[in-house]
Amino acid sequence: MSTKVKSQRIQGSATLKTLSIRLVGITLVILITACQPTPSPTPTMTSTPTEVPRTATPQPTPTPDPKSLIQGTVRLWLDWNPMELDSLHKVISSFHDQYPAVAFALTYYPHDDLRSALELAITEDNAPTMIFAPSSWGPELWQDGRLLDLTIQVDKDLRSSIDPLAWNQVNFDGAVIGLPLERQGIVLYRNRLIVSEAAGTLEELVSMGQQLKGDLSVGFGLDFGFMYSVSQLAACDGNLFDAKGNFNLEDEVGHCWLRLLRTLRDAGRVWFNSDEDLTLFEMGSSGWLMESTLESDRLSRLEGVRDLVIDPWPMYSETGNRLAGFIWTENLYLIKGSSPDDVEASWAFARFLLSPEAQIILSDPEGANHLPALRDLMLSGPLQIQMVASLSSGVPLPLQPDLSLYIEPLEGAVRAVSVQGASPELALDIAFTKIEQALINAGSGE
Repeated sequence: MSTKVKSQRIQGSATLKTLSIRLVGITLVILITACQPTPSPTPTMTSTPTEVPRTATPQPTPTPDPKSLIQGTVRLWLDWNPMELDSLHKVISSFHDQYPAVAFALTYYPHDDLRSALELAITEDNAPTMIFAPSSWGPELWQDGRLLDLTIQVDKDLRSSIDPLAWNQVNFDGAVIGLPLERQGIVLYRNRLIVSEAAGTLEELVSMGQQLKGDLSVGFGLDFGFMYSVSQLAACDGNLFDAKGNFNLEDEVGHCWLRLLRTLRDAGRVWFNSDEDLTLFEMGSSGWLMESTLESDRLSRLEGVRDLVIDPWPMYSETGNRLAGFIWTENLYLIKGSSPDDVEASWAFARFLLSPEAQIILSDPEGANHLPALRDLMLSGPLQIQMVASLSSGVPLPLQPDLSLYIEPLEGAVRAVSVQGASPELALDIAFTKIEQALINAGSGE
């Protein structure tokens, strides 16, 4: 992905999910074992016991709950913040009610260090059994042979309970490479103190943005970096890649997409992979913001954004389709190399994390505030409900190991059209040439 600050924040949540005290490799071990009851004292005989008839039926020995027999340790590495960790501990406590013999070892790393720590641990044969990480990590980890294939373990009921777009983020190369824990993505925020009504069409949005422009407002602060602009291909019935992962951007679709962005540009002011749009929205100098759902809680608490709402994306009149944002997930991955007992314990915990009970705990607005991966879970937070509605019509972030090769050429095309005034046809031709050369240089082109 882009090396700019904002793209790093969205893809890996480095800024959003780093504890204020950056402790590297802090491990908390929670040993969870069954509590053995104190035996009752043997009563003293006070009379002659009654003889048991020889024909009495023997009582069967109670069959132990299979869950109580599962042992092993879940060694989990993650980069969650304190509120998320508090919610996770509640989930573990509920899990322990059913699996009392399973132990946990939780290790926290800042996001920027988690991946390198994992690679080092794998080489030293000291890897965790499970990690929580963005869906964008999955393809490379899978191709490097780091992950267990969960295809056989995922039954029909589990599969059908997961949101289809979230499922897309773990279904790769014919395998189930993980399980989605949380939906994340790009949504359209609006400050209702500045803009009272949602725009129904792109043309209405542009008109409203132009009316806001002045000394104190840019109208709509727009980031046209890859994560915010390329998903708008959906409004032109297009995708970057086909079902097999082949580059599939047709000329007509690409021209439509660039015309859309040229129109949207007139609603305000454009930046690329900058925090300027976010800063202006926070200050009340921009009426709208295209931004990650991970910013929702912080934005809702700002003085300059007192009445935050998430709008449906407007319709593009040229096609009759709506604009859309990328959706991705925070996933759990099971790492190869663990003992059978630890794998069994880790899978049991992975399955529990996708239960309604666990997902409700993790979605608590006063706790982790996650958007659940389950498709039919009732939510209580108004912003959560609006975000889930927006993401339900989102565009899955491509699970493409070489995605970075496409970013600069496509951003170049957007910049050429929206800032420099080039024609969509010329800009797209140049982008295609650069992509072809990048693939050849990387050894992945024909």
